[in-house]
Amino acid sequence: MAMFDTRIEICAHSQERDEYNERVDELVTIAVCFAQRTESGGRENLFASRILHENEVVYTIRWRQGIRPSQFIRHGDQTMNIVSVHEEGRRKFLHLKVKKIDVSDAEG
Repeated sequence: MAMFDTRIEICAHSQERDEYNERVDELVTIAVCFAQRTESGGRENLFASRILHENEVVYTIRWRQGIRPSQFIRHGDQTMNIVSVHEEGRRKFLHLKVKKIDVSDAEG
């Protein structure tokens, strides 16, 4: 049994119209759940005098309907794009893969 000890929010873009009839695109929470967080080793890329540290992070949650790669995971102060969704078992678990990118300035 997985240890679901990480609280995450699953978010999606929502387009509304404000009082001036302008479109407003905002991120709305569609689900709050507890997940098991697994981070795999990453790679470093030198891009435009910055070093990008890129890791794949997988959040495993209990199965729920309607989770898609176009949505986002908010964990703490980070918001990450869901890259892929994989089902384990028949409606047992979902594995939500995101890419975590940290940017730092290159020296020298």
